[in-house]
Amino acid sequence: LEEWTRKSQEYDIFINTSNYDNMPVSLVEAMALGLPVVSTNVGGIPLLIQDEEDGLLVANDDVHEMVAAIKRLLQQPQLASTITENAREKAARFDWSYVREQWKEILAC
Repeated sequence: LEEWTRKSQEYDIFINTSNYDNMPVSLVEAMALGLPVVSTNVGGIPLLIQDEEDGLLVANDDVHEMVAAIKRLLQQPQLASTITENAREKAARFDWSYVREQWKEILAC
């Protein structure tokens, strides 16, 4: 964890260019580390990231849209800050202490 936290401080944006993916843990990790995410809108990713709220989603195989989204975050620091804050809050809900309580509720039924 310490190593990832240290490495994440060297970067400004997490870019995900997957063509297929269901629930990439790397996105949750980036969100938890405080990196705004720009990702392709494929597979289950739109179930994880809500466009404009906790990340930016772009069409698959659209290089121009990906570049535009990255530039947008760099040119609009307030947007990047809002996305990052929302993403960190969402990532916290994947922590075991939170998920464990949900499992307890489900199994108690």
